[in-house]
Amino acid sequence: ARRRFWGAPPPALLCFGSSRNPGIQALCGAYDVGRLDDAAAIVAFGKAHGATLAVIGPEAPLDAGVADALRAAGVPVVGPSKALSQIEGSKAFALRLLHAHGMAGLPDFREFSSLEGAREYLEELGEGNYVVKADGLCGGKGVKVAGAHLASIDEAVAYCAECLPRFVICERLVGQEFSLLSLTDGTHLAHMPPLQDHKRAYDGDKGPNTGGMGAYSCADHLLPFLSEAALSDAKRMQAETVLALKKELGEAYRGVLYGGYMLTSRGTYLIEYNARFGDPECLNLLSLLDPAADFLGACEAVARGEGLGKVPLPFRRLASCCKYAVPEGYPNQPKKGFVVDLSGLQRPELAYLGAVDADPETGALLATGSRTVGVVAVAESLDEAEAMAESEVSSIKGELFHRKDVGTAALVNARVKEMLAIQSRSCREQPIKLGVLGSTRGSSLQPLLRALASGALPGACISLVLSNKPDAPILQRARQHGIPAAHVPVGGRNREEYDQALTEALEKAGVQAVLLIGFMRILSAPFCERWSRRCVNIHPSLLPAFAGGMDLQVHEAVLAAGVRETGCTVHYVESKVDSGLPLVQKKTAVLPDDTPASLKARVQALEGPALCDAVSALVASIRHARTAAVSAGTTSSDAADRLTYAAAGVSIDAGNHLVDNIKPLAAATKRAGVLGSIGGFGGLFDTRAAGYTDPVLVSGTDGVGTKLLIAQATGRHDLIGIDLVAMVVNDLVVQGAEPLFFLDYFASGALDVSVATSVVSGIAAGCSASNCALIGGETAEMPGMYGPGHYDLAGFAVGAVERSDILPRLDDVAPGDVLIGLASSGVHSNGFSLVRRVVERAGVAWDAPAPFAPASSLADALLTPTKLYVKSCLAAAKTGHVKALAHITGGGLPENLPRVLPPAVRCTLDATAWSPPPVFGWLAAGSKADTPELLRTFNCGIGMVLVAAAPHVEQLLGILRAEGEEAAVIGKLEPHEDDGPQVVVVGTEAWGWAN
Repeated sequence: ARRRFWGAPPPALLCFGSSRNPGIQALCGAYDVGRLDDAAAIVAFGKAHGATLAVIGPEAPLDAGVADALRAAGVPVVGPSKALSQIEGSKAFALRLLHAHGMAGLPDFREFSSLEGAREYLEELGEGNYVVKADGLCGGKGVKVAGAHLASIDEAVAYCAECLPRFVICERLVGQEFSLLSLTDGTHLAHMPPLQDHKRAYDGDKGPNTGGMGAYSCADHLLPFLSEAALSDAKRMQAETVLALKKELGEAYRGVLYGGYMLTSRGTYLIEYNARFGDPECLNLLSLLDPAADFLGACEAVARGEGLGKVPLPFRRLASCCKYAVPEGYPNQPKKGFVVDLSGLQRPELAYLGAVDADPETGALLATGSRTVGVVAVAESLDEAEAMAESEVSSIKGELFHRKDVGTAALVNARVKEMLAIQSRSCREQPIKLGVLGSTRGSSLQPLLRALASGALPGACISLVLSNKPDAPILQRARQHGIPAAHVPVGGRNREEYDQALTEALEKAGVQAVLLIGFMRILSAPFCERWSRRCVNIHPSLLPAFAGGMDLQVHEAVLAAGVRETGCTVHYVESKVDSGLPLVQKKTAVLPDDTPASLKARVQALEGPALCDAVSALVASIRHARTAAVSAGTTSSDAADRLTYAAAGVSIDAGNHLVDNIKPLAAATKRAGVLGSIGGFGGLFDTRAAGYTDPVLVSGTDGVGTKLLIAQATGRHDLIGIDLVAMVVNDLVVQGAEPLFFLDYFASGALDVSVATSVVSGIAAGCSASNCALIGGETAEMPGMYGPGHYDLAGFAVGAVERSDILPRLDDVAPGDVLIGLASSGVHSNGFSLVRRVVERAGVAWDAPAPFAPASSLADALLTPTKLYVKSCLAAAKTGHVKALAHITGGGLPENLPRVLPPAVRCTLDATAWSPPPVFGWLAAGSKADTPELLRTFNCGIGMVLVAAAPHVEQLLGILRAEGEEAAVIGKLEPHEDDGPQVVVVGTEAWGWAN
């Protein structure tokens, strides 16, 4: 913050702490000591010294409402209110809130206020698969994990008793933890680089939990096992949490949101939240702030509740390592009162005082029992930062110890190795085995290892690394990650003989594709032929330009040629050097002040991502070729006589691939009540967890009709799933029911995984928009049943409504009631057999401008999804003033309204009250059908109708319009005293249809 005042007096700092810290006191104009939950004392301190901004560090004052008291006294605060700080203070509140708002990435859990049911749930999770969390503030020490802290269910039950009156039991997540901290003003989030903390007290992740023994971060603002995609999931969860808190509690979260996450084989999962800066993470992050960062300005924007997005807050692209020196006996019985000697520090500016006080007589630093001194080093690489931090923390004298392994290559590589094993074990099918040939450091191998460890490259593994040099660092890199590695000596062999030895070693390891990473040999023609289209190399230019050069020579040639851009190429290996077909290219601009060294650094940063993309393409190619070979019966010499399921046209591998694609889509729709995940024999849902007391279940099923044929003809598959969901859930809401869960049926002659994934992505989008969980489905591959490119869809959903709220209330519907119409988005999903005939008659191509909407193609206009009316209609129904609802589908207004009206009433609809979308006029002209026929075929602009008593209409219109509906009064009910139709539409001549 003080950097903002470059060339001006620094801001005055004030501190109210629970004890006196000599380091902080030296920076402050005023310092007071007291209880951190004493809001009155803190407010008085702030007022006495003219505080203009408060930043709350620990969790206790947040839980005590200190932020509320300061704001009430006119002091802006970086820190959430007491109510919002429950996101940290109550594990049960946090999980319950986020589960209710449908956030994906939550562990299965239950909360308890007694021991009743605890043992049963522990047994349900299974021995070794549970975590017990005290529901309250415990300084990071209230969590015990099966295996690490709890040896049996009996021990877990005993710990549950210790945690009373409230505790939470969660499923145990297996993977690697990481932390993400974000500043937020309630709307915008400024994310900081991710870190990995070290909670256990001793080297090797042994010993009791602590507040944190140290943390590290990497220069690329990722972690060695963490991909950009996995980090993006965490950022999404942080943003969703801020929104959920605002929706739930009605106030903006202003402060730091610190998420603890676990990267698992299933993706990124939330462990817990803190509502403030973490320690030691804060030391790492603030040390990484760029000089251009306006940290004080960011804090001011957070406290105001607006403007954070306009404040620069960059972090340097450097690695950091923090190590804490702590008293012997910490955390359970720490020694106190001994002298802490910092005289051995070579760089004292890297040391931050923690739990120390100054002897009033001698001025010596005395340990007070908790983490004593933190040392933070920042450098170009993590290895350099760790070595610097270790050197400094080791020089601190006193009855102290520290974890020597924080940030070390050995520990970090062991964690990557663990994630590689976890991802490998979770792979549903035999992974594609990769071999690597290298002669140098193999820097580009590290991003590939990260992608494999994070799950960004599913279905692949590195099974062997070979080198022509016995001391090549790439061999050591591989061994550190548990990958077999070997030196293959040349030993006087010619090129073809040596390459044959490489092939034999690769084949013995089952390798299916070969990656050249800094391999300093030219490969022979027989090797290239053996591994044709299965061997790739990275070249530091955009081939074919600057082929044949190596390392800095290439970058010197690029600069000499004066080209504006360069990059790297991953290409197939041919016997002629750098002549193979490019598979992946990544580009970067050539800057005016570039040197060969600076250009090399930027291009090298592209090589890892390019290699990962190439591996993904290789894996897909090998799988496709293998499936095609099996289907064709060519996998072996006798395969021609072997009839397999795949040869019969059904690919189990494709089905498994689709399930893997669908899982994250379905997870994103998770809501309160869902148990488990897709992939089992059935979907589970707990209505009690969804908040119902006396529910009646309502079911519905439907399809999309021949609208599917337009999607299939045009290759637009991503929206048709929304239609499927809408056709089903809109029917449920007519009964007053909230959709709870959805299942789909996808049938085809030959499963196209990409098409099916696109369809299901639309289904998931529809479910999310309806707060309806996608909990399962069926994918049927039936050769001979459907033609190429054709598929069919069906959907099934279950909703619930409290018995007293079931609709329609036919006994209440009476003459004088008013009908409110909600506009449709277009044709929706009925009448497309007629639509297609009109298109055929008109002779308009699918990709031509729509005659009724020239800004869109005809296909896009007709594939506009069916409108989802769930949220708006449920909001209206909650008032108790809606008597009936009618979903206008096949049969239109004349056929659907009578389904919710008693025989004693009829309705007259005024067609001048709404304007049908232009598509209906075009269909009327093209079909030459009369208006009554069109009204019985299409919705003609009204997709849902509500029935209510006249006095409540204005209130309902306000609610519906607030939910984004185009709502209008379209008619009223009157006595039905003859045999005439129950629905009459008048005024249709105003639509201008000449039929």
